[in-house]
Amino acid sequence: MKQETLLLFCIILLYGSFSVFGQGSSCENLDPFCAGDEELVFPNSNTTNSNIVNGQPGPDYGCLLSQPYPAWFYLQVEETGNLRFDISQFQNEDGGGSQYDVDFIVWGPFDRTEDYCTDDSLSELNIVDCSYEPDTVEQMFIPNAEEGQVYVVLITNYEELPGFISLRQTNSDQANSGSTDCGILDEVLGPDRFLCGQNETTLDATTDGVERYEWFRFDNTTNNFEIIANEEDPTLTITNSGRYKVIVYENITGQADEDEIEVTFYSEPVANTPEDLYLCDPNQTTIDLSAASAEILNGNSAEENYRVNFYESIQELEAENPISNPTAFPVEESREIVAQVEGTESGCLSNEVIFNVELTFVPENFLPAESVICVDVDGTVLDQQGIGEDLGTDYTYEWIAGGNTISTEAVLNFTETPNFNSVSLIVTDNHSGCSIEFNTTLLVYSRPETVEVEIEGSDFTGGYIISAEATPGPGNETTYEYSADNGNWQESTVFRNLDPGNHTISAREINGCGITTSEEFYLVGYPRFFTPNSDGYNDTWNIENTTEIQIKKLYVFDRYGKLIKELTPGGAGWDGTYNGRTLPADDYWFRVEFEKDGTNDHFGANFTLKR
Repeated sequence: MKQETLLLFCIILLYGSFSVFGQGSSCENLDPFCAGDEELVFPNSNTTNSNIVNGQPGPDYGCLLSQPYPAWFYLQVEETGNLRFDISQFQNEDGGGSQYDVDFIVWGPFDRTEDYCTDDSLSELNIVDCSYEPDTVEQMFIPNAEEGQVYVVLITNYEELPGFISLRQTNSDQANSGSTDCGILDEVLGPDRFLCGQNETTLDATTDGVERYEWFRFDNTTNNFEIIANEEDPTLTITNSGRYKVIVYENITGQADEDEIEVTFYSEPVANTPEDLYLCDPNQTTIDLSAASAEILNGNSAEENYRVNFYESIQELEAENPISNPTAFPVEESREIVAQVEGTESGCLSNEVIFNVELTFVPENFLPAESVICVDVDGTVLDQQGIGEDLGTDYTYEWIAGGNTISTEAVLNFTETPNFNSVSLIVTDNHSGCSIEFNTTLLVYSRPETVEVEIEGSDFTGGYIISAEATPGPGNETTYEYSADNGNWQESTVFRNLDPGNHTISAREINGCGITTSEEFYLVGYPRFFTPNSDGYNDTWNIENTTEIQIKKLYVFDRYGKLIKELTPGGAGWDGTYNGRTLPADDYWFRVEFEKDGTNDHFGANFTLKR
């Protein structure tokens, strides 16, 4: 109880009446409030902002013996439970300055649609809590408040000084605590709407206890909200983008409240299925998925900007987990990629599309660094020769020489000696567009024009040494291999240990561009055996004269040195008899005296008689 004696509050208006009103100065002008998790601070009613110096007659004010400068409020319960508040009054909005005595009373509970400003509503029966203590901080307690209920609160300014009232819920973190419905202060229309692919939407301002509604649309020309005629329902269906406002009037207090909302209609983004992307370079490990963005975005309107989000799978799209770095996406094998278009302002999403990332590599080493063209000694191309390989109809080919395209066939054929030294080939995969360029140097080779033979030595002077010399044909300088009498090929041009008789030496170009053979030549020597069996082959043994060697004398001996036969050069030869008697198979010896290059010499060796 106040310490002062309270007799009577009389207000004498000496200088006329005032039209100034403070916070909810009468119950018919109730202001909603709630504390929520924050402190709610608002101006009190005082001599400077209100001429209502005492509570209106009719309600039962309970413990409040006086109601100076009343401020009327109502609160709505959001969650069932106990509600406990601190109510304080101080000089400054930030809580500074002097603290003032504050008093309150609470009536309730009421339904949202009840007329809770009648004397019957504000009766002693409905008083929930009241304090008239001379305190600057009061505790207001509402037990067992239920969701949706409404309570009326009257706060008075005993000291009648300008200041601020603070309301703070003190038990929100305790068990069985309730909460007030701050939603009565929130936007009834909800947040701004960004509508994707829709032609209309309905705004709903339905609020319990509201008497009427007014709808407005912002006019950019007048820069004001203009009322929409004949729209008085709680809902408004609209088809045009713009900023809209609703004003609602409560049926009990007549108090007006308003809310605004921005509504924007967007076309649904379009996502086109792009062509597959291809990784052409076998050394490349990542691919830029954004290369498909332009094709995916094609056809979208210009009403906003768009971006393409890429996903590794449908599951990743549903989880809203896009690829973080689509410009360098690692690829180890061919795979599917999911893409979706998003409006950067609206957040509108397109349907998803799927395309493939394919690894497509043109064969490497398709064309050698050097290509051989074989020509004959007269310069004509041998048969029809070509370079390259036909990989099938999935590829196209472009042969370039001297900056000009000379063929689009898979194989570049030559019918005459080319007049260029190098050629390029671009092979393109028709499906992927991947291409690779090869370069090759053309090397023109031919067989030797001639093979000349030089003969040194003899069968009687350590054996013959045959040297071959190939005269190069047209084309690039090349290397030849040599063979005697179609035998094994060798790099050396020198041949030794050739048997007496007719011989030829051949030279071949090592890249397969042909063979040239020398004229036949004859090597004189002694036979190593003979077979006197009257079959017409090797029936006698003899040594013939040649242009290089002239036989003077020729003797045959047995192994003991006995003279068996003296032969005449160019004669019939020895038939394997001695004085008409057939000699046995055995080794026999000979001695030959001859002249070579004007010099007399002799030679001896053995040979075999075979039976």
